[in-house]
Amino acid sequence: MEEMTREEMQRFLIKEAQRGTSEIEAYRNLMEILGIEFPSEKEKPAE
Repeated sequence: MEEMTREEMQRFLIKEAQRGTSEIEAYRNLMEILGIEFPSEKEKPAE
């Protein structure tokens, strides 16, 4: 899998802003590209 540099991520977010994408949607799109997910509230850490 290819990794994105910090500069590439910034360019992606700038392009998203220019397209009129909301900030939260831009971050979701970036997370999808990076293959990461925000943990849901249902997923509680094991104690």
